[in-house]
Amino acid sequence: MLQLLGERIKAKDVDGILALHEPDAALVNYDGTLVRGHAEIRAFYIDWFKADPVLTVNPRQTVEAGGAHGSGDRMAAIMGDYTLEQNRPDGTRERFTGNFCDTVRQHSDGRWLYVQDNPYPPHGGGTSARRGKPSHH
Repeated sequence: MLQLLGERIKAKDVDGILALHEPDAALVNYDGTLVRGHAEIRAFYIDWFKADPVLTVNPRQTVEAGGAHGSGDRMAAIMGDYTLEQNRPDGTRERFTGNFCDTVRQHSDGRWLYVQDNPYPPHGGGTSARRGKPSHH
């Protein structure tokens, strides 16, 4: 899943990215708001790609749970770290690293789709994502 998403981000293939997400999937934004559903996720990526992002993802752990393989009720959490380089609004490049924790679900046809993409899981403190409009990076 991460490889496919990474390839589609690199290619700036918004339709390909959406094809990897469930229709009501959620993406956690930098400010903790949720970008939810294909229309909002599409708008998020179109806007984000203006910053010419270069993303390197390092999966560290995948935990699968749920029903039998291919039964349609199997879930997995994919966790790891990443490095992101992108343009600031003033045109200079910025580089930072972070951790992620994504959730994917396997459908009865064998496909795995993103339920949520969280590049900003909390570490210490009691923060939680909340619904809202996407903000600019």
